[in-house]
Amino acid sequence: MKKIFIILGIFLVVLIGWLSVPFNILVIGVDAYANQPTEGSRSDGLIVVRVIPYLAQIKMISIPRDTYAEIPCENYRQDKITHSHHFGGVQCTIDAVENLLDTKINYHVRFRFEDVMNLTTLIGGVDVVSNHTFNQDYFDQEVFHFNQGQVYNLQGRMALAYTRHRKSDTAFKRDERQRQVIQGIVKKIAAPSGWKYIPQVYGYAKQHMDIAVNPIRSLSALPAILIHHSDIEQHEITGDGKMINGIWYFMPDEASLEDAKEEFKN
Repeated sequence: MKKIFIILGIFLVVLIGWLSVPFNILVIGVDAYANQPTEGSRSDGLIVVRVIPYLAQIKMISIPRDTYAEIPCENYRQDKITHSHHFGGVQCTIDAVENLLDTKINYHVRFRFEDVMNLTTLIGGVDVVSNHTFNQDYFDQEVFHFNQGQVYNLQGRMALAYTRHRKSDTAFKRDERQRQVIQGIVKKIAAPSGWKYIPQVYGYAKQHMDIAVNPIRSLSALPAILIHHSDIEQHEITGDGKMINGIWYFMPDEASLEDAKEEFKN
């Protein structure tokens, strides 16, 4: 009996230690629709989410889609990082992000445009303060207007329009909008009033999205989600645009990139 307790004790220590180790999740939004294959699509949004269980902390950083980066599955030739998914799917995208940030991606979540609309509709929308004044159409079918500083309940087509716009401001603002909606979904579900949506969201995600996250490990993120769902730590990579052979690329500032590497190292 004593040996059993010793073994159980060792197991619990190892388990707690494993659950305390920080991990990174790469969130990939691809420009494909429900009736289109994800193969060959581009990553329209790239966000790294870092969970630090022992500090009950979550960090998020967006990687601009036009970032000039090495593409490992293309013999490390440099191109827009958004093309990594076109060339080699999820694995090539993970490799490109790991190479850029000099870190390890442990898990990934991949979703389509349709999923943004459907998830926000499932939970009754997410409240977001618009970070810019602009108009955005839904593929010439419907136009949505947003005023900077005004609160909107985003769901369905309106949520997609808000996250896709990038013509009248900067890529940084667009990346911020994507993070706002993701944080809004987390905030809505994490609040006690939103727990009723969890079965629906889980069922939808399991059926329609590509999710590769260890379910036991994900439990270690619960304290951070419950404590900080309203104020997830936000980061961004700054830089400037540059034309190379007639194509516009985003060139990360070296100091900003080094800061990102330090914050998200694994």
